[in-house]
Amino acid sequence: MKNTINNTFTSGLILSTALLTGALAITAAFTQGTAEASMNVASVTISAKRMTEEQKMAYDATQNAMQTVLISAKRMTDEEKLAMDEAEQFQRQQVAQKAARKNIQG
Repeated sequence: MKNTINNTFTSGLILSTALLTGALAITAAFTQGTAEASMNVASVTISAKRMTEEQKMAYDATQNAMQTVLISAKRMTDEEKLAMDEAEQFQRQQVAQKAARKNIQG
C-alpha cells in the first residue's frame, strides 16, 4: 500500500514538472518573439524650418492646392541595415560632442 502511494506521488510529481516546463517553454517562445518584433520598429524623422507668423501667412496664401506627402521605402539587406545603424550612431555621437562643446564654451 505504501509503495502504491509512493508510485502515485512520484508519477504526479513527474507529470506536474513536465507540464510546468512545457508551459514555461511556450510562454518564453511567445514572449521572445514579441520582444524581437517590438525592437524592429521603423521610425521616421520629419524636420522643418521654424517660420514667423508672417511667413506662415504668406506660405498659406500662395498654396491653393492640397499638399501630398509621398513616403517610399525599399527592403534593405542585413548589411545595409547594419551600415545605416552605424551611420546613425556616428551622427548621434557627433551631435552629442557638439552639444558638449557648446556647454563647455557657453
